[in-house]
Amino acid sequence: MRAIGRVVATRLALAAFAMLLPAALRAQTPSCVALPAIPFNGQADACQKAIDLFAFIMPQIGVAVSGGNPIPGDAGTLGGFGKRSLSVRVIGVDARLPDNEVPLRVGAATRSNFGAARAVLPLPSVDLALGLLPGIPYGLTNVGGVDLLLGATWLPSVSSDDFALEPKNGGFGFAYGLRVGALQESSLVPGVSISWQRRHMPTTDLVYTPSNDTLRIGETSMRSDALRVIASKRLAMFGIAIGAGQDQIVGKSEMSAVVNGDVLLDRRTVSLTGLRESSRRNTAFVNASLNLIRVRLVAELGWSSEGTRRETFNSFGGRTANEGYRYGSLGITTRF
Repeated sequence: MRAIGRVVATRLALAAFAMLLPAALRAQTPSCVALPAIPFNGQADACQKAIDLFAFIMPQIGVAVSGGNPIPGDAGTLGGFGKRSLSVRVIGVDARLPDNEVPLRVGAATRSNFGAARAVLPLPSVDLALGLLPGIPYGLTNVGGVDLLLGATWLPSVSSDDFALEPKNGGFGFAYGLRVGALQESSLVPGVSISWQRRHMPTTDLVYTPSNDTLRIGETSMRSDALRVIASKRLAMFGIAIGAGQDQIVGKSEMSAVVNGDVLLDRRTVSLTGLRESSRRNTAFVNASLNLIRVRLVAELGWSSEGTRRETFNSFGGRTANEGYRYGSLGITTRF
């Protein structure tokens, strides 16, 4: 009981202290405020910059991982057991990455502008759909068909000035899900389906190296739960698909930093575990396809709306964490 009482008293004291802090300090993450009772005294700046960088970059990677249509150019289910579809594509996000050299400081957190330079965040992927159930015949279509969705993504290394994404373990992540058909596409009926897919990002290090300092947001893992409603129709050689949905993106990480002070040999290290960010975003997209003899060439253009508002202590060239982002993809799909 005494231990519980001490914990409650400590939390109440911290809460009361937070109410007395000026607005600038209240904007900081509580665990990064430099106080004698908190272990980040002297390294609060690196702690806060790591959390803000993670909050800014994580949603952008999440948009690439989520993508748009789980099977490019298609909406209707495959038609039963033994039917398959294979897609290869590259998803790209019109991203913004830090481009200012911002040194890390020893001591309390200092507001800095990391900048935000336009960069393409690419994510090649392979997606496989396997027919499970054909559905129930209804007029000129089938209703209730089910497909199993499987996929793999590869995240290449990406760098911009002092910032880099460094994938680990080969840079591969995997996906799985289901697609349920509301209408099976036929000569007169469009294909309509609802799908859910969980996509995992490859484990990645986010590394920022201004001057002689190093800030590593390591072992970053992320998943996206993507819900989609899609309609598609083919007309001779051409096809179109439109869709909308929602993504729940969750990222986890940890950070470590080496900070060089202004005094010779003043070199400090800091680490923090349990970084976590989540974002719920709406998305909409359109696919245009060219149907050849055995394959379909598909181009996709989409928009992921602003997610849950996230204020940061540091700034990013006028951009905010969790802004909306455009994305697109080019790919090939075949049924066999």
